[in-house]
Amino acid sequence: MTTGFSLTIKDSPKRTMTQSQSPNQPNPSDANKAANQKGLKGYAIKGKLGKGGMASVYLAIQESFGREVAIKVMSPTLAAKKDFAVRFALEAKLVSQLSHPNIVTVYDVGQQGKYAYLAMEYHPGGHLGQLIRAGLSTKETLSFAAQIADGLGAAHEAGIVHRDLKPDNILISKRGTPVISDFGIARDNNVDTNLTQIGSTVGTPKYMSPEQARGQRVDGRSDLYGLGVILFEMLTGEPPFQADDPVALAIKHCKDPIPRLPKPLMRFQPLIDTLMNKEAAHRPANAAEVLKLIQELQKPEVKTQPASELVRPKGARPDGYKTLNVKPSQSQPELPKQKLFEIEDVVSGGFLTKKVTREVICRAKDYKQFEQIFVEVSRELGDWLDGFGKKATQLDFVIEAHPWIHRRILDKLNSPYSPEHPYGRFAQFGTITVHLFDEVDREGERYLLREKGKIPQ
Repeated sequence: MTTGFSLTIKDSPKRTMTQSQSPNQPNPSDANKAANQKGLKGYAIKGKLGKGGMASVYLAIQESFGREVAIKVMSPTLAAKKDFAVRFALEAKLVSQLSHPNIVTVYDVGQQGKYAYLAMEYHPGGHLGQLIRAGLSTKETLSFAAQIADGLGAAHEAGIVHRDLKPDNILISKRGTPVISDFGIARDNNVDTNLTQIGSTVGTPKYMSPEQARGQRVDGRSDLYGLGVILFEMLTGEPPFQADDPVALAIKHCKDPIPRLPKPLMRFQPLIDTLMNKEAAHRPANAAEVLKLIQELQKPEVKTQPASELVRPKGARPDGYKTLNVKPSQSQPELPKQKLFEIEDVVSGGFLTKKVTREVICRAKDYKQFEQIFVEVSRELGDWLDGFGKKATQLDFVIEAHPWIHRRILDKLNSPYSPEHPYGRFAQFGTITVHLFDEVDREGERYLLREKGKIPQ
C-alpha cells in the first residue's frame, strides 16, 4: 500500500454550495438586486440560493417555459481565466450527457457578456445532509442508498466519476427522492485531461476515498467509497471518521479501521465494509453490484405471506385524500391466485349526484408484473369510463410491492398518457391516489397523484 500523500482538498464547509443552501425564501429586494447585477436574458432571477468558490446559484424563472430553475453563474473573475472557464464548460457538458431521475437535469448552458451560466432543475426539498440531521429510518436509508447507487451507475456507465459525493451534493426532489448534483469537479474517464487538478478543490476529506486522498487516478469505485461513508452517516447520524485537521481526516480514511456500527445495525456492517474497503480492487466492481447487495438487505426478515392473502393495510388516509365510502374495519377480499388484481367500486350520492370510486388492489412481485397489471387495469378502466362517464370521480391503487420498485411504479402512474388512453382519459378530470406498501411495513406510503385532473403542486 502506498503511504505517501499528494493531498489537494476542499477543507472549508463555507466553500461548498447546493441549490438549497438558503433555508428561507429570497428577499424581494435581494432578488431585484441580483437580477440587475446578472441581467441574464431569458431568466428572471428571484434570489440567491448559495455561493461557492467558483460560482453562485440563483433561483430563477426560465421565461421561455415559465418554470423555476436553479441557475449557476460562474464568478466573472474566474470566468476570465481560461482554465476555470474550461472546467465550468466541462461540468455542463458532463451533466448534460446524463438523463436519470436521480441525477440533476441540465436545461441550458451559455454565456452572456462576462457571465457564464448553467440552468438546471430546481429541487426545493433541501439536501440529504438536512435529512440526516433530522434522522432517517433504516428503510429510508436503504431506499436512498439504492437510488444514489442507481444514479452513480448511470454516470459511471457514461464514463463520468463524480469525485465529490457527499450529503450536501445530494438534493431532495419534491417527491422526496435523492438527486445527485454538483458535478463541478467530476472527471470524464473517457478523456485524458488534467483539468480536474486545477487549483485546490478536488474533493471533501470527510467523504474522500483513500486513493483520491493520495492524489492517485480514480474511477467509479471511488464514488462507491463515498456512498459507503454516506450510508454509515445515514445509519448513525455521524460520519465514520472525524478530525479537526483535514489532512489528519484524510489519513484516517487511508489507515484507520472502519468503525463498527451499533449492535442493532450490525446487519449493515458487511455492506459498509465492502464499500469502504481501503483498496478499490476489493470494493464492488460497479454500482449494479451495490444495488444487488442493498436489495438483499431490503428483503424482509420475517416470514412471507401466502400470495392469496392481500389485506388493505390499517391506518387512516392523510389530509388531502378523498375518503372511501366504506367502513374502516372492512378488509379487502382474498385475491384468487389466478388473478393479478382485485377491483372494488364504491358508489356514493343520489341519482343526480352519483359518484363512483374504483379501488384496484394488487400485489406485484416485480416491476414487469406491475406493468402487466397496469395494462389489464387500463383495459377494464375503459369499460368503467364508458359506463359511468364523469360520474367516475376517483381511482385508487392499493399496491403491495417491494420498496425496490416503488419509485418506478410511481413514475409509471404519474407519467403523462394520451387522451385516447383510458388512464390518460380519466387523468384529465378524475382524482388518482396510490398506496404503496410491502409485507413488512403494511402502513407504507400514500400519494395523491392527481386531484380532479390536476397535478398537486
